[in-house]
Amino acid sequence: MSKKIESPALQALIYFVAILVASLIIWPLLDLLICAVITHSEFHYTFNDYIIEPLIFSVIFTLIFYIPPIIKSRKKKK
Repeated sequence: MSKKIESPALQALIYFVAILVASLIIWPLLDLLICAVITHSEFHYTFNDYIIEPLIFSVIFTLIFYIPPIIKSRKKKK
């Protein structure tokens, strides 16, 4: 039985972590696939490409999806 999380800020944090973990795994795998199958180029794992870019991606998507609910919940509390 699962509990429903009522706090939009906590939901946003959970969403951010889930998207970050997924993107840290999927982002390099997709690039590896593109390098191996489509471009036939060598795959280079760099910190900027596979750590920083997924982090930025996660922050942007979390802000897009959770800024409106957080603002809405703060207005209800006033």
